[in-house]
Amino acid sequence: MRKRYFFMDQDTFLQDAIGLRDFDIYGKRHVFTMEDAGQINDITALYLDETAGECAADFIKSPVYMVSEMVFDVIDMYEDDLLRRKIVMIHKEEGRQLVYYHLLLREMEMTHELTEYYPNGMEKRLVLDSGKIAHHKAFLLADSKVKLPVVSLEVVESLLRRGVTGVTFQEVEVA
Repeated sequence: MRKRYFFMDQDTFLQDAIGLRDFDIYGKRHVFTMEDAGQINDITALYLDETAGECAADFIKSPVYMVSEMVFDVIDMYEDDLLRRKIVMIHKEEGRQLVYYHLLLREMEMTHELTEYYPNGMEKRLVLDSGKIAHHKAFLLADSKVKLPVVSLEVVESLLRRGVTGVTFQEVEVA
């Protein structure tokens, strides 16, 4: 059976999306991994922008990777030892809050020797090594310039069955 994996990304075309008061959810991001868990607060509060929309995506990639509880629970079903830190988004004016989790994935070297590169080191054709992937269903690539979460077909199908919002998936070649 052929393994299939996908980059999980935020849908930047989501209409009426929420926004953070002090951060651009489409801007620069900071990627933290499982190894950084000790440096991150157990709970962080962020404030929602009162002028932004109402639609909350299930995956937000900036300022850090944040997922809804549903997305975390699905990934956690497939990947052992997944870590998270709670992020509470507060809408002061409306007196409501949204709970997200800072997703801390394991960073691993998973690229195959068939991967092709541009002169600047960016991948022209990214190929994952099925032997290195083994049983992993969600991870970050340590040996790639692309720093999006990689999830298995099983994770994608499970998320789509649950009606995930504001998330896109792009298939990655596996050899």
